[in-house]
Amino acid sequence: MPAAARNGKGGLRPVFVAGVDNAVGRAVATRFRADGAAVFEAGVKAPLDVLDPGSWREALERCTASLGPPGIVVLARHRVPRSNLDSTSRAAFEASFVDLGTAGWLAQQQAILALRAAGGGVLVHVLSVLARVAALGVAALCAASRGLLMSAKSAALECARARDGVVVNVVLAGRVEGDAEHWPDGSLLPTAPVVTIDEIAAAVRFMACEGAAYMTGADLPVDGGFLAS
Repeated sequence: MPAAARNGKGGLRPVFVAGVDNAVGRAVATRFRADGAAVFEAGVKAPLDVLDPGSWREALERCTASLGPPGIVVLARHRVPRSNLDSTSRAAFEASFVDLGTAGWLAQQQAILALRAAGGGVLVHVLSVLARVAALGVAALCAASRGLLMSAKSAALECARARDGVVVNVVLAGRVEGDAEHWPDGSLLPTAPVVTIDEIAAAVRFMACEGAAYMTGADLPVDGGFLAS
């Protein structure tokens, strides 16, 4: 794995996970704990204002104070706001867009600053395949997901140019059953194979392993081949 993701004894440095209120985020936290990492769950013990960069910075500082500087940051906050084009107000569209797109960008910004200060590390966004394909009734989600995907790629280029030891990648989750509030299910992706939350978490874990050390700016689908069809 990237050297900055390991501690001096060869184990994983602390992992910061945002989005543990949803099934995928919880699975990611569980996977890293199973591998012996200390995991900080953002927003659990202290409120997190996702549109305030200071709130993200404070959460990352709390992680450092309690567990040590994070070497891996996983941003898995996600919701599925559903609204048809003809019944969506501008305010509703903007609110949905901001909840993922703007909040994700602010989290990314503060995460990269924290990882740089710690000597480098790994940032992984977990988004839906709706960053690459459209679906009915989720225009704001598709737009915000695509924007955040491209923002992550741009951030990866900036970090690579700065040679700061930070890599930025994206895992694209396919059809997830059982958490329709947060992740697209068969009602939105009826032709997609079902993927499990553990399969998505395994892909996130891969992004922090040695085999992914030279990967940055990548978007890895975990979708059973849905995007390839």
